[in-house]
Amino acid sequence: MPVRLMRPDELPEAVAMMRALWPTSTEYDFGDETVFVWEREEGGLGGFASFSLRPWAEGCDSAPVPYIEGWWVAHDLRRSSIGRALLSAVEQWCRDHGYKELGSDVELDNTVSLDAHAALGFEPTLRLQFFRKRL
Repeated sequence: MPVRLMRPDELPEAVAMMRALWPTSTEYDFGDETVFVWEREEGGLGGFASFSLRPWAEGCDSAPVPYIEGWWVAHDLRRSSIGRALLSAVEQWCRDHGYKELGSDVELDNTVSLDAHAALGFEPTLRLQFFRKRL
């Protein structure tokens, strides 16, 4: 199975995938996240799914709760069930460790990700508008 936990020597390649997912971000760090990767047949990585254990998550009933922090598949591999395989690995890890739910979030205008989450059985819980006030 080409889905497995990321090895430490793959961090630079995983960070490159993070940059593709969040091109305007200035911080690319997996911190305390667990990262599953998709390994291409010819070598190299073609996608990742990372999650953390959050003390709580909006819309979830349990605590702590595993929470998807990042999920990305290379353009040439999309629509080939790799995203599903990555999330299935995360879900199995969660079940194996006794967790009953998995949280995630998507920006409201990201229809591709909203559709992907729905296709994998995620159900919407809350919709939030974030605010800031410059001081």
